[in-house]
Amino acid sequence: MKGSLTLRVSLAFVLIVALSAAGLGLYLYRAFVGEIVRRDDIALRGKLRQVQQLLGSPDAQDLVRERPQYFRDTMSGQENSLVRITGANGEVLLDINPPGERYPAAGDPAAGAPASRTAILAWTGRAGAPGQAVSGMARLGGQQPVHITVARVYADRTAMFSRYRQQIVLACSLAALLAGLLAALMLAHGLRPLRAIAAHATLVRPGRLDSQLDSANAPSELRPLILALNAMLVRLHDGYTRLSGFSADLAHEFRTPVNNLLGQTQVALAQRRSADDYEDLLASNVEELERLSRMVDSMLFLARAQQEDVAPVRQPLAIEEEFARMREFFEGMAEERGVTLYCDGSGAVQADAQLLRRALANLLSNAIRHAQPGSVVTLAGAANGDWTELSVTNTGDPIDARDLPHLFERFYRADAARSAGAGSTGLGLSIVRAIMGLHGGRAEVRQTPGATTFVLLFPLA
Repeated sequence: MKGSLTLRVSLAFVLIVALSAAGLGLYLYRAFVGEIVRRDDIALRGKLRQVQQLLGSPDAQDLVRERPQYFRDTMSGQENSLVRITGANGEVLLDINPPGERYPAAGDPAAGAPASRTAILAWTGRAGAPGQAVSGMARLGGQQPVHITVARVYADRTAMFSRYRQQIVLACSLAALLAGLLAALMLAHGLRPLRAIAAHATLVRPGRLDSQLDSANAPSELRPLILALNAMLVRLHDGYTRLSGFSADLAHEFRTPVNNLLGQTQVALAQRRSADDYEDLLASNVEELERLSRMVDSMLFLARAQQEDVAPVRQPLAIEEEFARMREFFEGMAEERGVTLYCDGSGAVQADAQLLRRALANLLSNAIRHAQPGSVVTLAGAANGDWTELSVTNTGDPIDARDLPHLFERFYRADAARSAGAGSTGLGLSIVRAIMGLHGGRAEVRQTPGATTFVLLFPLA
């Protein structure tokens, strides 16, 4: 949904307040109308009792004949009050009805009996105003039975109800508008932390990823967001730092073989050479080009391994068979270094065959290259708890403790191993870590006196 958050919340708040105010106004209006109608019904029946009492007095006949308006006075002199008195034979003894209204006559209760509220009849006057009528019996002068009908036209009450409805509508409208204004002001004040976050976000750039948002003074509802943004900035800063370092290392690693190729070729072209010299130059260039090709392949593999849609094809692989394959492949290299390969593995591991062999090959080549002549390089594997551990152990110079946390970083080489690892790209252990990440496992290095062990941990499930 597009649009301003302040506008949407304000409109929602206006709607809520308007509906609430309308519901409250409707309730109060109905309660007010009900109370007025009840009081009018009581007053109308009270007027009937007054007329009945007057007709029961000894001089009631004289009042009816000589002072008929006296009965209107008993109705508070209101022009909308109507009184009709008829005899037992239907003769109209008194009819106070200036507007000429036609109203119904109720049944005849017993003389002197009080009229109930259900005895009141509703009708509509000539002008469209509602009216009510109630009837009763009395004895004129205590002797002659007469029928009494008292009625009223409530034009003034209808007008009052209309004014009251208008006031309720006006009050609801003003309340809704005031609520909208207050909601807008409240949101403008409440969204200041979000605007501060937005202002801070505009300052974030590659060189300022280490700046953090202050969560101490932020509302509790925004603290999780601020903490998440700060964590994201930390990850971005770490990733940017690694990327910058990686770019510098990549340029350095590419520069060496390119400079070698360029320098050797320029020297060879400086003067005429023999065919053997050119052949040596080409052989040297091929070595450098092969190194560049391995580096490019490794970089492409690492780039693909970081994509979330890449998933290894796992299958059960016999550890003993995989170790035998590795020993056969590296046996010649081990003999050249005077190193013996020993395999001690059993069981199976759930892994992608090509990726597993690549990881073992990287570890085994490093182990042979850095092992002491005459020593033994051991490949071991077995289940350990929730993991299947495959390890490669060699004896040789220990790795400095400061270098251990960085061994799996791209292009990282321990100083003591640089000369010995001149033929590597510096990406072997990074590839091992990426392979283990694809399998949901991890790679570790463990060092004991006189031995270094690289361990691959594959989850059993």
